[in-house]
Amino acid sequence: MDGAGHFACLRYITIRLVTPTLFFNLILGIIGTLQTFNEPYIFGNNGGGPENSILMYVVYLYQTAFRDFQMGYASAMSIILFIIILALTLLVLASSRRWVYYEGGQPR
Repeated sequence: MDGAGHFACLRYITIRLVTPTLFFNLILGIIGTLQTFNEPYIFGNNGGGPENSILMYVVYLYQTAFRDFQMGYASAMSIILFIIILALTLLVLASSRRWVYYEGGQPR
């Protein structure tokens, strides 16, 4: 681009070329964040900690299923988690038409 500075090249060329990768990483990041288990479970004394300060949804689901043996309630919790993840993924997918650019130059 003639006369374009570094910022314009970054904005109009480089970032647009990496938007499919950013889109993929955003979806995987949302799913991974909502399924965080290891760190709260290890650091929080099995998810407890002081006043359950580190208790995450997935750790609570695990405790409900395998410590309290309430499998029906834990199954319902896992379905709710699935619905939340699905809704957020569909929201990002719907918004991708505005900001993800593919090879043809037209947003999908």
